Amino acid sequence: MIGFLIALGVALVLDLLLGDPHSRFHPVALFGRAAGGVETLCRKTFGNGIFSGLTGWLLLVLPISAAAWAVTRFAGEFAPAVAAVLLYVTIAPRSLLEHAEAIRKPLSRNDLAAARHALSMIVSRDTATLPPSEIVRGAIESLGENLIDAVNSALFFFAVGFLAGGLPGAAAAAVLLRCANTLDACWGYRNERYLFFGRIAARVDDLFHLIPARLTLLAVAIAAPLVGGRISRTLRTGFRHRHDHPSPNSAWGMGAFAGALEIRLGGPTVYGGIPEPYPFWGDGRAELTTGDLLRAERLTTASTLVFCILLIIGVSLCK
Repeated sequence: MIGFLIALGVALVLDLLLGDPHSRFHPVALFGRAAGGVETLCRKTFGNGIFSGLTGWLLLVLPISAAAWAVTRFAGEFAPAVAAVLLYVTIAPRSLLEHAEAIRKPLSRNDLAAARHALSMIVSRDTATLPPSEIVRGAIESLGENLIDAVNSALFFFAVGFLAGGLPGAAAAAVLLRCANTLDACWGYRNERYLFFGRIAARVDDLFHLIPARLTLLAVAIAAPLVGGRISRTLRTGFRHRHDHPSPNSAWGMGAFAGALEIRLGGPTVYGGIPEPYPFWGDGRAELTTGDLLRAERLTTASTLVFCILLIIGVSLCK
């Protein structure tokens, strides 16, 4: 248990101090490039169907996860440090906040062009003509959705892996999650090219985020009073809108943020010039400001810490 706490704490401190370095040599970036090579190989060998995509998924995810287990297993007394570094490269809480800040600061100066450009770096919606309130909406929705994908899911897998196999299991599980999530980003599209080849990557990613997404609602609700929100309202809003998104997991985070901040998110959104009629999430204030985005950033930090505390309690009870 002490090793788990050390690894978890060190990983969070490393992220706080170093963030997510933007480098083509970052392990996730290297994995993404490897995915392109494996995709080409599998398509040439097995075709463009589901089996080909499954083969590519297994070739990429299993060896790397096994390597993470082996490195940690044979690190001896340095296992907590190794596990911490591996967990660090799978989470990105500081990166979420930096992206939000890159939107909030120019928006506070009324530099809409810079704010729209910063938002376009983290969302796929059209941003060129968005008014200030819609820019803030996009940024807060990104925080709510990516808190699950980029932070909490890896933390959850780290905890479950530790219960199953100690620190080697924790490291392997966190790496497994990040590899699967990266493959979903590479292959998990519903278009002609990836409809079949990327189906396994998309479905596995949905499955892996299932429990973390629901625990994220709980964590956000507990953290809500720290930003002026209410636990009961956050839980009601998040649960009410849990199905109001094509993803089975995304609305749990975005709905939770809407409830905790007492604002309204969602609504019609334009992608590639085509409007998508998303429902609204939450019944709070619709006109959003940079102050709301700042509160959302604080909620992201508080929710991450609460999520970690929940995991520590869970591991303590199960050990």
